[in-house]
Amino acid sequence: MKAKSDFQKLAEVVEISGTGIPQLTAKLVKRTNKKAIYYRRDDVWEVFRIKITEAGELFGRMYPRREVYPCNEDFGVVAWCFRNEESAMRRYNDI
Repeated sequence: MKAKSDFQKLAEVVEISGTGIPQLTAKLVKRTNKKAIYYRRDDVWEVFRIKITEAGELFGRMYPRREVYPCNEDFGVVAWCFRNEESAMRRYNDI
């Protein structure tokens, strides 16, 4: 069994693709081992439970065991978007 810390953590600044906004990035605001809140440069706050994906191959490239940023399907289930910091922080504290 692998140690809980035997994985690659999310970066403090992540690039978010697939949104239709070129070069969209999000900056880490606060996190624990189980949850995180990021602020996107388009004035959106994203709050989510941290997911860990096992090592494996994806599109012909090998990836280590790692934390992953939420995908579209995660929103409303383990991830949420907010337009203001107060609502985002409230959700962050609730999960």
